[in-house]
Amino acid sequence: MLDAYTAYHRQTDEVLERALRYAADAHTPTFASSLAQLHQKLLDNRFYLVVLGQFKRGKSTFINSLIGDTLLPTSIVPLTSIVTVLRYGKRQAIEVLFKDGTRREIERDALADYVTEKGNPQNVKRVERVEISYPSEYLKQGVHIIDTPGVGSIFSNNTEMTYDFLPHVDAALFLLAGDPPISEAELSFLKDIRKFVEKIFFIQNKVDYLDAAEREESLAFSKKVIEETLGGNSVVIHPLSAKKALLGKIRGDDALLAESYLPGFERTLNDFLMREKGKVFLASILKGARKHIGDEIVSLKVELKAIATPLKDLEEKISLFGEQLRKIQEEKRDNGYFFEAETKRLIDMFDRDLWELKERQLPALMAELEETARKNQDLNVKDYVDILEKVLNDGIVRTFDAWITRQEEHLNKEYSRISQKFSDRANEIIDSLLEVSARLFGIRLERVQGEETIQEDTRLYYLMGDRPKFFDLEGAIDFFSRSVLPKGFSRGHALKKILKKLPDRIDANCGRVKADFTLRIRESFMQFRYDLNQKIDATADSIEKALERAMDLKQVSAETVKERKTALVARLDEALRLNTDVSELMNEITGE
Repeated sequence: MLDAYTAYHRQTDEVLERALRYAADAHTPTFASSLAQLHQKLLDNRFYLVVLGQFKRGKSTFINSLIGDTLLPTSIVPLTSIVTVLRYGKRQAIEVLFKDGTRREIERDALADYVTEKGNPQNVKRVERVEISYPSEYLKQGVHIIDTPGVGSIFSNNTEMTYDFLPHVDAALFLLAGDPPISEAELSFLKDIRKFVEKIFFIQNKVDYLDAAEREESLAFSKKVIEETLGGNSVVIHPLSAKKALLGKIRGDDALLAESYLPGFERTLNDFLMREKGKVFLASILKGARKHIGDEIVSLKVELKAIATPLKDLEEKISLFGEQLRKIQEEKRDNGYFFEAETKRLIDMFDRDLWELKERQLPALMAELEETARKNQDLNVKDYVDILEKVLNDGIVRTFDAWITRQEEHLNKEYSRISQKFSDRANEIIDSLLEVSARLFGIRLERVQGEETIQEDTRLYYLMGDRPKFFDLEGAIDFFSRSVLPKGFSRGHALKKILKKLPDRIDANCGRVKADFTLRIRESFMQFRYDLNQKIDATADSIEKALERAMDLKQVSAETVKERKTALVARLDEALRLNTDVSELMNEITGE
């Protein structure tokens, strides 16, 4: 199990639950709302652990072994045909998502009717993906395990679905088999995976079919070939018997489980989650909680000081705070204007890059297509069409898709830079609020800045979503159908058709891609700005409410004031304890 990550995730959850109970008891809705958002972020944390490999490498059995149940169907023939997402749920629930946007909940026994080639050949049911909620400890802390169709089978749509999911991968589990060893098709697939995935775990399954000498020879061979393919980088291949691991977990047989080699790999995976993913994520959550608790502490201290301040002095201080608050709100509005300008600049930059692609690169590829046609005009129609298809695929389609991938990387870096800039500015505005209240009421501050920016490695989740593609090859050359070539279909006619249709197709797809990217950029920026303004307003609101309560107490009896002070001191003590516990946990996770 993912022991360290699970333990820290649980402790983070517990301290946030304590903070939420504190906020509810103290009747501070703004504070409670901010903490609830952080808590939801913790619960919604998604880490996509995607199982990849050639067909019949035992991917579904491997996933079953991780969760300890025969949940996914397995077979001796190429089976999985649909991307299947396993996530945590308190009860088992299976939902089929269709390409038309509809959903349908199904029973476990019906799963094979949607995710297998036998039950859903060539995806005739037009399934987008299947999502399974399952009460597994493996999935409880935000880990999503993804089963993908095997590449290299006779079913081309399976390979396409797997490639389409690559941009979502946080870490890949690449399954090999001991016999036969790694194939040329797997090496080709591995090269493609490397373009999208930073971390790949190599697992050689079915080692129980080999004796010790054969296993070592197979592992050594695969390691050598993979390292050569990846440019000499050292790799580790983890041996595994998914079949034994599954039986060991179902039977509760620790000896059999140890023979499967799964426990050793699970430790490696746990270390990765803590080092590369979990530590950063949990520390970010705790840092945000510490900031909100810090705001609460300031609010309590301001109210205690205000209660002890004579009415005339308090009115004067509140007036001065109001003046400063108006100036700070103006700064917040200015921040928003600059944010809008940066949004427009980013969209304009994308427009210029798209224009350059359309006006400079694609015409050159069109010219290449014409030149290829001229050089091969003596071929028969079938070979002629084959060559034009190849140029179209290798040139225009691949160029456009590669350009989109580069744009995503570039735009995410720009977005990260801009969001950091405005996050820093928002923190400065919050600091100004706290400094004003501290100066007016003579309290000491502990500065804790919240982290609002996305990290670059969240590339496709926050900003871009699914990677948009150019037209697929089938759609681009629907007029090339070799299976129904009419009599008298000439080479000139083929070229004329493609040169007529392709520019319109390019214009339409450029427009679609522009609209897609523009919408996502604007939505991301607007949500980000809203979140920042919420943080500023929450800080201002907590201080204003504290001053209002202090003024109200000027109209009540001394006994009521004394009771209020006693309650405030008790709340302050609890808030300080929470702050200490959050800080200690954060330091333990980060090793500081």
